[in-house]
Amino acid sequence: MKYVKLTSTAKTPTRDNPTDAGLDLFADCSSVIPPCGYAKIPTGIAMEIPAGYVGLIWPRSKLASNYGLDILAGVVDAPYRGEIMISVINHGSKPFEVFTGDKMAQILIQPVELLELEEVRQLSDSDRGAKGINDSELRLR
Repeated sequence: MKYVKLTSTAKTPTRDNPTDAGLDLFADCSSVIPPCGYAKIPTGIAMEIPAGYVGLIWPRSKLASNYGLDILAGVVDAPYRGEIMISVINHGSKPFEVFTGDKMAQILIQPVELLELEEVRQLSDSDRGAKGINDSELRLR
């Protein structure tokens, strides 16, 4: 898969192990994320994701469990050629300092099926039916 470094400080996405699902994404700037704060971290990388695939940006377990950092949903569609950004939220109680070159997230490149939508008057029955989150016994009061 093709990629380009947009800056001289950008790091190539890598896998720690050849069988890892995700490619690690690195910060291309330094920043401080305050408690309960949010930051959009540039990677300095653009990718040419092949048609029929999508890049999904996911958190790193270590940052989540040790520091309370989470990565907000990231979907990189195949035709997108701009810089990949990492949206980070700090759920921790302390500021989190990001340094250029820090491993911040991972991107999984996965195939997608592009199904056509068909509007119908009624959906088929299933065992579950419409039971879901609205049927929860726990209700906010």
